[in-house]
Amino acid sequence: MCGSDKKENVSMKELIEAELAVQGAGFVSFVDVTNLPRVQTRDFPVAILIGISLTKEFVAKVTDTPDYVERLILNKDFSSDEYLRKEQKVDGLADHIASYINRKGYSAISQSEAANEKAGVYNEKNKTSLLPHKTIGTLAGLGWIGKNNLLITEKFGCAFCMCTVLTDAPLEANSKPPQPSHCNQCRICQEICPTNAIKGTIWNTQASRDDLVDVEKCKTCLKCLILCPWTQKYKKGQSSSG
Repeated sequence: MCGSDKKENVSMKELIEAELAVQGAGFVSFVDVTNLPRVQTRDFPVAILIGISLTKEFVAKVTDTPDYVERLILNKDFSSDEYLRKEQKVDGLADHIASYINRKGYSAISQSEAANEKAGVYNEKNKTSLLPHKTIGTLAGLGWIGKNNLLITEKFGCAFCMCTVLTDAPLEANSKPPQPSHCNQCRICQEICPTNAIKGTIWNTQASRDDLVDVEKCKTCLKCLILCPWTQKYKKGQSSSG
């Protein structure tokens, strides 16, 4: 490897951050995942978490439209849905940055929905993946898993989309102790769930997804995401700036 390449590799993290910023990422974290089971990490030491926040205008619109998802389905107007567009956008960013790292001479794999399905690491029957993005989010120190089984942050609530990349590129990364749940006695998501999919369990690192929600009952109505008090704080501009 030539000297210029070595110099470039020193700032690989900065290169990735700059590339993601140009491509439209809202935030990025570099997470040490070496303490996770190797079957989950597929022997990669670092995870790159890429996120894009939902706009406050979108949160307000869905808050004020209780049948928002039903209208989308009825009108078959999915292209207008900001949540879907940003889910697809962040998946594309993960695919892009994995290819970018591979071109630099390192190994990287996207954990986008399409990439996970192609790799055979998404279980369609059980709706599970080997290494959920939200697990990486907790290790990044972004937040905790809510009773709604979503990653909740003090800054955005649940109002963001995220995807991850696993890599062996030489990146400065760290892992933080997961935050304890801040849900406490709040029951809003459980009470507004139209299918009673949310069980009301307070998350801890030993809790499984099935302890929190019945995924077979979940209809992806977005109510628990939008009406979470932390999301509503974000909408009103009352969230943490950190």
